[in-house]
Amino acid sequence: MEEIKPVKTLNWVDLIAAVLGIGVLFVLLVLATKWAAARWPHEQLLLYLNGFLTQLAFLFLIWVIKTFRKWNWADFGWRPVKFRQVWPSIIGLYIFAWSINFMYGLFLLSRGFTPPETDVYSQLFGQATLLTFLLNFLLASILAPLTEETLFRGVIFGSLHTYLGKWTAAAISSALFSLLHFQAYGFLPRFMLGLILAHMYEKNRSLYPSMALHALNNFVATALLAGLSM
Repeated sequence: MEEIKPVKTLNWVDLIAAVLGIGVLFVLLVLATKWAAARWPHEQLLLYLNGFLTQLAFLFLIWVIKTFRKWNWADFGWRPVKFRQVWPSIIGLYIFAWSINFMYGLFLLSRGFTPPETDVYSQLFGQATLLTFLLNFLLASILAPLTEETLFRGVIFGSLHTYLGKWTAAAISSALFSLLHFQAYGFLPRFMLGLILAHMYEKNRSLYPSMALHALNNFVATALLAGLSM
């Protein structure tokens, strides 16, 4: 199997700066949301603002890299792929990822754990109205797969792959991907999802299959949570 050889990668200084930039933006947005929540009682609206501003911050980082490092979209991993050939892999790996989620959920339930009512994702995706479902679809099934795959797989995994090899790069990028969701009990399944998405990118030399798998995963999760809250 041919390994990924991106046209361009970030050097170590730029890569560390990009990772720190993601972390700083996350922390600033979380602190700003908490500050606003103490002064404005519309918690759900603040959570949506935080979610959309996070994706805009990711788009800003992508724009910075594209502009100042003179990357084109192919350098990020936006390369053509024949979807008729990759759809079976997307569906198969999606089923595998959800099998892990299911078994992990059963394990937590067997230990008496249930997600807290204050969990951000339950508050956002568990609101069963047409408006919130459309907002969740836009945020989780469109924006997040585009921006997060471009940054975590295209930039971070793609660059680390050059220096550290496939699996070390996949583990580091997946850990960062999971950590920055700020949900301790969901770290393991998101880490495993990150490994699967990195594998999809490495296998197909394109972000489109991993974006499709990411979008499918988020859409089903959003639909299920909305259905359970009805």
